[in-house]
Amino acid sequence: MKRIAERLMAVCFLGFLAAGLAACLLRDRQDVSFWENRMLAALPQPGPESVADGSYFTQMERYLADHAPLRTTLLKLKTRCDLTLGRPVVNDVVVTRDSLLPFLPYGIDSQEDIDRWAGLMADNLAGINAAVTEYGGYFLYAVVPCQSVSRADEYPWYLNSEARRSQMKSASMARAMAERGVPFLDVEAALAQSGGSAQYASRVDNHYSMEGAFETYRLILEQAAQDTGLSFPILTQDDFTLETLPNDYLGSRERKLLNLERREEQLSILLPKEPVPFTRWDNGEPAGSGVYRLPAGPEEEVDYSLYMGGDIANTVIHTGREELPSILIYGDSFTNPVECLAYLSFDETHSLDLRHYRDMGLLDYIRQFRPELVVCIRDYDFMMAPDGNGGGD
Repeated sequence: MKRIAERLMAVCFLGFLAAGLAACLLRDRQDVSFWENRMLAALPQPGPESVADGSYFTQMERYLADHAPLRTTLLKLKTRCDLTLGRPVVNDVVVTRDSLLPFLPYGIDSQEDIDRWAGLMADNLAGINAAVTEYGGYFLYAVVPCQSVSRADEYPWYLNSEARRSQMKSASMARAMAERGVPFLDVEAALAQSGGSAQYASRVDNHYSMEGAFETYRLILEQAAQDTGLSFPILTQDDFTLETLPNDYLGSRERKLLNLERREEQLSILLPKEPVPFTRWDNGEPAGSGVYRLPAGPEEEVDYSLYMGGDIANTVIHTGREELPSILIYGDSFTNPVECLAYLSFDETHSLDLRHYRDMGLLDYIRQFRPELVVCIRDYDFMMAPDGNGGGD
């Protein structure tokens, strides 16, 4: 009798595992986790090498964990428990009274290491600068503050804010770029002279506000005009109105906490007093004549895809003002609100997100379209990262 019970228990357990595996493999697959704001693991394909070295089983374990049934429900339950217990860090989010900040693990980087990384990145950017200046264009590498930089003083004393590391990276990058003669703009340092970047930093997301995007736009164009002598209009605060949307802003930190911990915040859009008609193409297809993805009504939540419709591989805007120069802006989501403004100052505005653009390499794109200005916008987290939007191939 005991043996029968043991066998029955084993069969039930194996049946439970088989049912869970079947539910995981047969359910509709998702590529992105909305709440975690990340790509989910793809189903691995077995091969002789991956099976032999064990990497296939590691990848399958990651896939099963990412696509398990009721995963979101269980994650929400865990998040609720952690928040109720008052944990300072939940789902890699630092929960403070005013803001939701990224958790930054402790790490020790020597000045020599940072200088070496800065030199490698500056070498890469020098190649892009050479390709642009070859036909008489102007290249600028602009580094913008992310949330952890702007709100470094809001971290609890016992958690890492990377304030010292950020200062070391900025200074080292500035030196490396100057040594190679590559134009460089540190937006964080420039804003420190007028109240600092905290006034433009989101409390629930990694990005800056539209006001911060305007300051970035202004600083970039003023430096470009000074360095090149080119003539193009630069908006001032008298040239636009700022409209704050009534919609709740769902920031990426709130999403990582599954919308269980909120901080009130709204997004704004900038409306020029003298609109400039334009035509727009996204990835080679006509895309209307707007630069904001406006919500259907005041009750609908908005996210950062309000600006330009989110991260698009390639956007081209024509304004039909041939007397003005053209510009190429490349980078990640920090470029999106700047793109909403840049077209007002140029005849053609090109934008690339090299994480998604596959038609040609950056240097090939530059040589084909020959924009008078080429601007790369990257945040402090990735200022020294040569992959993705830091690459030149």
